Amino acid sequence: MPPLPPPQGIDAQGFVVREGDRARVPAPFLPLVSRYVELVTSAFADVHSVYLYGSLPRGTARVGSSDLDGQVVLSRPVTPADQEVRRQVETELAAAYPVVDGVGVLLDDRAVMLDPGNRFDHGFHLRVLCTPVGGPDAGADVPPHRPDVDLARGVQGDWRAVLARLREEGPTAGGERAYCRAVGRRLTRLAFTWGMPRWGGWTSDPVVITQVVGALEPGWEDPVDEAVGLGWHGVTDVPLAHRLLGAWTDELVAAGTELGA
Repeated sequence: MPPLPPPQGIDAQGFVVREGDRARVPAPFLPLVSRYVELVTSAFADVHSVYLYGSLPRGTARVGSSDLDGQVVLSRPVTPADQEVRRQVETELAAAYPVVDGVGVLLDDRAVMLDPGNRFDHGFHLRVLCTPVGGPDAGADVPPHRPDVDLARGVQGDWRAVLARLREEGPTAGGERAYCRAVGRRLTRLAFTWGMPRWGGWTSDPVVITQVVGALEPGWEDPVDEAVGLGWHGVTDVPLAHRLLGAWTDELVAAGTELGA
């Protein structure tokens, strides 16, 4: 059983701090980031702010295997036409910049992101997980979060529906890699989230997550390690994904239910 690492990702008052910084984006990705900001700013009317999240702003991205994960916030409701433009932006950037393995951009309305009812889901995403790279920081308008039970109950959104979909649908044709990645990341994050209040810190680093989960729930040490392989290390093993979606997922559902999530 690994030792429990000391809590991290919090400030002196115990609030969760923003994970990334534009200054941490590795040099090979900087032209892509500049083009991303330029393209989305010109492609959408009423852009309020533009963000990165994931490995790029955390400084852990790897050339050829990491994605660009972006968040664009509009100052008005998002339309179906906007979503079509978003898909075109993703395709254009992915084709022009092979330095990344893919591009995914989320598009949301500022009012929805800042709705107090979404504070532990969209609000946490914006304040902590996203790093501003264009426009004013709407995340500054979200109240700070502590790594407590309230955050654990809200940060995973409608996680039951996501698990049901992963269990029922399986991979689409040619989408085994994406499916395994989605399974691995969702299960890893759930296992970490349920233990987060006991740890008292926050991280998105899969290495630290594995240590925390293994120390808090020794019986989950092997499955979380396998889930990290699917989610972050490119392991494409659909039978393994199905196995993890079996008994271990039942345990995760039970733990989330006990937590009140």
